[in-house]
Amino acid sequence: MFGRSAPVEVDLGAGDGVYAEVRAKRDLDRNFVAVERLLGRATKIAKKAVRNQLTNLKVLRLESAYFIKNLCAESSLDAVTVRYPDPWPKRRHHGNRLLQKEFLEDAARAVTPGGCLKLTTDDLEYFEWAQKEVKKCAPWVADSSWTGADEPTSEFEELFAKEGRPVYRQAWRRG
Repeated sequence: MFGRSAPVEVDLGAGDGVYAEVRAKRDLDRNFVAVERLLGRATKIAKKAVRNQLTNLKVLRLESAYFIKNLCAESSLDAVTVRYPDPWPKRRHHGNRLLQKEFLEDAARAVTPGGCLKLTTDDLEYFEWAQKEVKKCAPWVADSSWTGADEPTSEFEELFAKEGRPVYRQAWRRG
């Protein structure tokens, strides 16, 4: 896909692509895949990657869970980042949440040993729910050393900071 051997990081639900774009510019020694379900957003990210000659950034228009389950080889990813996923707040919709047992198992297969899964959300209930779900999946171990301090900030995060709203972050390492 990239024509070179380098660590691969995936941004699931890439949204406007700012995170993947900033990381690709900053970390030229790594490859990035931005996965976005919506065509308009995926197209926008791809155009920015071409305009900025980011050969280490690829864009795929797919469902995140499908990408991890069907397109990622075993131990092919160094990191999977999930930023501001839809929290599906109604109990009857919790089955639509991304960080479910099947996804977590598929991600554990795709991520290299020692690789990580990173979550950033503004929804406390989702954050607490996700932590419980990940605890049930043996390969993942909480990594308290990651604070997200060196991560690019999104428009959402800047807005939340102005409003004084907290952002919740957690990383897990694959054992």
